[in-house]
Amino acid sequence: MKKTKLLLIDDEKPLLQNLKQILEFEDFEVITAGNGIEGLSQYEKESPDLVICDIMMPEMDGYGFIKSLRSKGHTSTPFIFLTAKSEYDDLREGMNFGADDYLVKPVKSSQLLEAINIRLQRKREINKKLELQLSQIENGFRLITDQEFFTSVYDIIGYLHLLKSKHHQLDEESLQEYFGYMERSSNRLLSLLRKVKNWHEQEKRFLENNDKFYATAIKDVLQRIATGTAKYYNRDSDLLCNVIEDASLNVNTGFIETLFSELIDNAFKFSQKGNPVVISSVIENGNYSVKILDSSNKTKIDSLINFKPLQKTSKSSDNESGVGLGLTIVDLLVKSINGKLSFAKNDPSGVIAIVDIPIPIDDEPTLKDIRSKDE
Repeated sequence: MKKTKLLLIDDEKPLLQNLKQILEFEDFEVITAGNGIEGLSQYEKESPDLVICDIMMPEMDGYGFIKSLRSKGHTSTPFIFLTAKSEYDDLREGMNFGADDYLVKPVKSSQLLEAINIRLQRKREINKKLELQLSQIENGFRLITDQEFFTSVYDIIGYLHLLKSKHHQLDEESLQEYFGYMERSSNRLLSLLRKVKNWHEQEKRFLENNDKFYATAIKDVLQRIATGTAKYYNRDSDLLCNVIEDASLNVNTGFIETLFSELIDNAFKFSQKGNPVVISSVIENGNYSVKILDSSNKTKIDSLINFKPLQKTSKSSDNESGVGLGLTIVDLLVKSINGKLSFAKNDPSGVIAIVDIPIPIDDEPTLKDIRSKDE
């Protein structure tokens, strides 16, 4: 494992060597310099993880060093000043230049190590948050530039061009047909945007450490989505909804709707009328597990089992339109709450979509208590 690298700058050689030995004993890699000029050279050469610097030094003092360092764009490296001076104005001057901490000599090894560990931990937290933000931006960009968005937009533009060039040749029935195509394409585009919006709101909530608590009863939402989707496809009799177990999840209703609407819609869309769509739930191993079974012979089970979100795949057929981006958003949503999305084969034909969502331990009894009181 790579050691954390520290740059130690001080013109007092005995102190410099003493601190170096202490820090090396704590398994740090330590680079030393006798003044600010040497420190700048070592910094450029070694790229340390943290800098510990004296203030009063010949040739270039600590203030000159940090000012030069920050002016070159090195603003993210944690910086600790060591000084024999403890006046308020001196402390403020150091902080104004971008120092993160200020230790007064003679400094105890325990104080120095505590300050180092606090600053390194803070840096790790900042880097982790930046990585998550960059990941969110990348995923969001890849979602909104997905082929499905462009397909919907191109469909609308294509029908508009046809109407513009041939409107005087079209009868009322043909016009209505084109308007219908445009409306469906617009609704598909709006649906995709809503899915991305729900995903983005969940990501934003996570990144901002929003502690707002939701207590959404999943059973009612699941049943409403299932019956609504079956009605939309005129397949009420095909729906077998065995959602008996309930749990309270710390997500809003829109989150659950986006997650399960996609999976339940796919189950109906890719199976023939007259074949059952079964939705069941169970609480096991600390998870709320939902299974959605269909008898489709249109969906390629291998492609679902090997599904990789945000990975370019071959162009889908018309029957498969909407699956790739929709499942990608579902997968991102499930992962954002530490859940799991998986698929299995439903013999002799069809697919089983499985969603496992962790249940907050303290929330489940609360929901049951509320329900029992209502009853």
